[in-house]
Amino acid sequence: MSLLGVDLGTSGVRVVAISAAGVEIAGAARATTLHRPAPGIVETDADEVLAAATALLADVAARDAVAADPPEAISFSVQGEAVLPVDAEGKALAPAPVSMDRRGAGLADQVAAELGAGEVQRITGQPPHPMFSVYKIPGWTGPDVRGYRCLGDYVAARLGARPALDTSMAARTGGFDVDRGVWSTELLAATGVPVALLPEVVPPGTMIGKLSAEAAGATGLPAGLPLVVGSHDQASSFLGGGGRFGSAAVFSFGSSDCLTVGSPVRPGGLVGTGLASYPMGEGRWLTLAGTAAGGWALDWFATLAGLAGPTERDALFEAASPEPPQVLVLPYFAGSGTLDNDPRARGAVVGLTLETTREQLARAFLESSAFELRKIADALTARGVTIGAVHAVGGGARSHRTLAIRASAAGLALTPVPGHAAARGAALQAGAGIGRYSSLAELPAPACLPVAHPDPGTAQWYAAQSRRFRDLYPTLIPHDRSFSDPKEIR
Repeated sequence: MSLLGVDLGTSGVRVVAISAAGVEIAGAARATTLHRPAPGIVETDADEVLAAATALLADVAARDAVAADPPEAISFSVQGEAVLPVDAEGKALAPAPVSMDRRGAGLADQVAAELGAGEVQRITGQPPHPMFSVYKIPGWTGPDVRGYRCLGDYVAARLGARPALDTSMAARTGGFDVDRGVWSTELLAATGVPVALLPEVVPPGTMIGKLSAEAAGATGLPAGLPLVVGSHDQASSFLGGGGRFGSAAVFSFGSSDCLTVGSPVRPGGLVGTGLASYPMGEGRWLTLAGTAAGGWALDWFATLAGLAGPTERDALFEAASPEPPQVLVLPYFAGSGTLDNDPRARGAVVGLTLETTREQLARAFLESSAFELRKIADALTARGVTIGAVHAVGGGARSHRTLAIRASAAGLALTPVPGHAAARGAALQAGAGIGRYSSLAELPAPACLPVAHPDPGTAQWYAAQSRRFRDLYPTLIPHDRSFSDPKEIR
């Protein structure tokens, strides 16, 4: 019997079917549209996401390999922070703002001032930041609004489940008390979000319903197929990428880059940083750190270079210069990296000369996320968090050459895991939800490709360059603060 994972990503939806041994047997994907109707506003259409998920489930269900190995359950990997209001029938009343949407900035600042930024992080495990759902919700009021949903519980409910979030997705709303395991009365009171309109919170791997007859007709799957609660996409990537609590971390190269580290307890010493933690069941915590514009920064550069298609983009970075350039990229195109947690930070490229080539710039963009990874790894280690081996997943892990450049810049060996880690992790979670696996800590390991090791010949250069990288952001703070955009949503 097989298992289905649905990845509800920022840029698209993917569905995979895996065997009980954790091997992908079929998969399909579809891009979705991000809408930017005004400066600072970035939204996705929840019904477009639902339609894509339904069509892809039908596509995968019709594959011969899946027909020969019928699915037992479905679960979801969910982009964090996107949220929307629904009516009495659970249908969307507005588009869902995604993580980079800025409409919650003013309220996030207000709540941080009222409760104290440290107290917000102590309660929720997440630093105060406009990306989180609770700071966006207050814009939707009125008698038609009967609930608020994240994308995972929205799609699952439309397929037949009861509205429910797991602890990882509840934490990514920014309104959940991660130690007590309940919605935070303090945060909800400060933001004005009614707890009665929020979904139920359940442990990861909980079965929350069965596929309805209507959804079965649309997907070609059997009615009554178990639906298991979804998890935050970084949690799903950790599970699908071979992350292990206390011994192996996962670095996900996606629209945003993120390092996810597992530990048996909530790490201390994170208050006052941009590091975020949430529980994944008893004795299991995940700590997240990354850059908001990882792949998006690469896309920006590729588009500026006149390369529109993914094949051309991949070729651009594959042709990156063989030697490290004397150029630094600060990849804060959507605010700073996790440690600094500064939504007003801006990207920068420094060290340009008339001799700088496109190939050198391509390498500098690749190096930038690796410098951020190095900075994060050092900060976690200093706080007693064991990182262990680092598995690399996502589009940035497909090329051994570009991964080796990043391994050298980060000073860390990176083990590539092929396939679609987030969707695979969702499918594995479906298996845990129906008892196919004993727990989320005991999942089949993925296949791994040869490790990309740091080049010892560039170690001294990259040690110095990483120090320059760390100095660059604080140096540019006065410059970034000097901008005043009257159109920016605050």
